[in-house]
Amino acid sequence: MITVLAAVLGLLLGHVLDVFFDRLYTDGSLAGPACRCPHCHHALRPLQLIPIVGVAWSRGRCPDCDRRLPLRAFLLTPGSAALFVTAELVVAGFGPALLAGFFATVFLALIFTDLERRLIPNRVVYPSLLLAAAFSWAWPDRSVLEIFSGGATALILTSVMFIVGRGALGLGDVKMSILMGLVVGLPSVIVGILIGTLAAGAFILPLMILRVLNRRDYIAYGPFIAIGAVVALFWGEPIWDWYFDR
Repeated sequence: MITVLAAVLGLLLGHVLDVFFDRLYTDGSLAGPACRCPHCHHALRPLQLIPIVGVAWSRGRCPDCDRRLPLRAFLLTPGSAALFVTAELVVAGFGPALLAGFFATVFLALIFTDLERRLIPNRVVYPSLLLAAAFSWAWPDRSVLEIFSGGATALILTSVMFIVGRGALGLGDVKMSILMGLVVGLPSVIVGILIGTLAAGAFILPLMILRVLNRRDYIAYGPFIAIGAVVALFWGEPIWDWYFDR
């Protein structure tokens, strides 16, 4: 029953992020009619307000302009539910599990913001940073000191990567990594950054070797940071312990 409740809460959070997605990039009010189509911005009809059902009913297209909806319309809502369920199964305590599911969903949303708009919006990152700091006491397996040490470690490591990489890593990526550190703490943040770096290398290097990409092409690093963050959030310490205890 608790797992079902976690899934429902994740479903609702993912759905809210989906229908208000376009407003994450403006300074305007979040109030107003919800919409999903980035092309015509037409207000959602009642049936479309139901998570998943609305997308299935419209066959993945906007019922007003008939253009195909973006990928996150299909993945963000069920993905959020899956992350909440995973958090409930992995994290000790229902409260910390909800907190873990929330931040995992934030990282999932940032994957789509970077892929769709090439941005890590401050409207998402800054409030999440404040929430991560405010709830630093709520984690059962890491202390407040470990949380803030994780944020400081992420700042140092990604700042070095930002300078050495000469712009390959953007400031949004640095802020996203700091958010990871304030969520997973130390030493899990090291695991997250390492996994994100390895994932980026495994994806990008073959494309550069095949000359599909070159150094001047835009590469979204946000998804790789998010992958590392979610893995570190759920399994960072076990991976760390396994590596040093083997």
